[in-house]
Amino acid sequence: MSRKSYYAYLKRVGQDTENDAIAGIIREEQESHASGIGYRPMTRIVSDRLGKHINSKRIREIMRDNDLQSQVRRMKFRKEVYAARRTMKGNVPADLVKRRFFAMAPLQKLVEDITYLTGCDGTLYLNTIEDMYNGEILAYAISSSPDSALCIETVKKLHEGFQNLDGVILHTDLGSSYMSAEYRSIAEGFGLRLSTGRTAICYDNAAIESLNGIIKTEALYCRFGKTRVKDRRIPVAQLKSAVIEFIDYYNNRRPKRKLGFLSPVEFRKQNPKGTYLMVLTEEQNG
Repeated sequence: MSRKSYYAYLKRVGQDTENDAIAGIIREEQESHASGIGYRPMTRIVSDRLGKHINSKRIREIMRDNDLQSQVRRMKFRKEVYAARRTMKGNVPADLVKRRFFAMAPLQKLVEDITYLTGCDGTLYLNTIEDMYNGEILAYAISSSPDSALCIETVKKLHEGFQNLDGVILHTDLGSSYMSAEYRSIAEGFGLRLSTGRTAICYDNAAIESLNGIIKTEALYCRFGKTRVKDRRIPVAQLKSAVIEFIDYYNNRRPKRKLGFLSPVEFRKQNPKGTYLMVLTEEQNG
């Protein structure tokens, strides 16, 4: 062995010995902190204990090689993904509705929301788009996951039924499914003007929350019994079938007082340009 190789060997052995010592320090610190220290703060701790600076990359490798990594939840996505999400959240659509859940013509102002259908064998999610003009459900989709794919499917169904959506306001909450880049890109590609309420403020989307209540009450509670539905005794297939049947009834046959006791579809067909019916009380009628 040459002198150069010999000195390289001694250096490597010395570094391995030091790495073992560092691993011991890290193990002590993780045990005293419930394995909650990441490699960056651990670099500071180890450097302080040894009295000299240790490179953070070296600490990260030692923690990885000795299975001493932090058990605190790690990043699920790449840094670029998180950066894109922060940018997207900083550029959320404005609230164009401001709780004015009323429209004077069809396809002016729409609202969208997801509600759950929980049965004895699982949970389904119903996403609906409602027209504020007549309360008609213009599109809906049901899925086993409340993800962006469900919302994208619903918006595509809306576009299939009503080709010209240029300038139509579509109001949602700030749910991650509605804030996804793909959903927003597709919706805006159809010409929709996206609008959002504030986080955790149900009143900012009260109209569709009311519709969800009607669906659960009339489609499920009245058919199966409120207690049986809430106690999750009904198979989800039956819940789904009941909701689909009810939506058809709601749109085409269920009379609404504020529409002059017409169904939403009947009202739209009689008032296609948006001549809104004024329903007078008995006192106003004299």
